[in-house]
Amino acid sequence: MDLKISPFQMQGLTSIKQALGMANLQKAMSQDAESMDALVKMMEQSVTPHKGQNVDIKL
Repeated sequence: MDLKISPFQMQGLTSIKQALGMANLQKAMSQDAESMDALVKMMEQSVTPHKGQNVDIKL
């Protein structure tokens, strides 16, 4: 059994591969953005703004 792929079919396969690659990239970028948002929120919650504003030095 000999399978041959026409240039038209090959072009369709290439388009599908590119579309899947782009969808994968968009999903990864979305997850990265969500991770960064969570990291920023966590850092904001860990900050105590009243500490470290003043330094008392006695000589």
